[in-house]
Amino acid sequence: MKKASSFIVINAISIYLVSLLMDNMYIGSFKSLLILTLIFGILNLTVKPIIKFFSLPITFLTLGLFSLVINGAVLKLAFSIVSGVHLSGFISAIIASILLSIANMILYSVLGDD
Repeated sequence: MKKASSFIVINAISIYLVSLLMDNMYIGSFKSLLILTLIFGILNLTVKPIIKFFSLPITFLTLGLFSLVINGAVLKLAFSIVSGVHLSGFISAIIASILLSIANMILYSVLGDD
């Protein structure tokens, strides 16, 4: 349970920090941020592995760079499901997913998720 709660908190902080850095990303309220974090986590656990499996040949041919497109698509899907948040453009979603990965890496190393 502790691991799930730390996942939610760290991802929520990361998404909020990325939204401060990007003009194309809007989060209306704290409630929307929490719902977005939960939906994004659920999509990462369910939809993302399926997409990765079916796009394995393209990912292999692009030497793994297509995984950035997959991450952006999952993030864009999460933003389209939740009301009160907005992410404009698919390129913005890819950039946001890269920044989100960097922010998560930094926060997990600083907060020391054991």
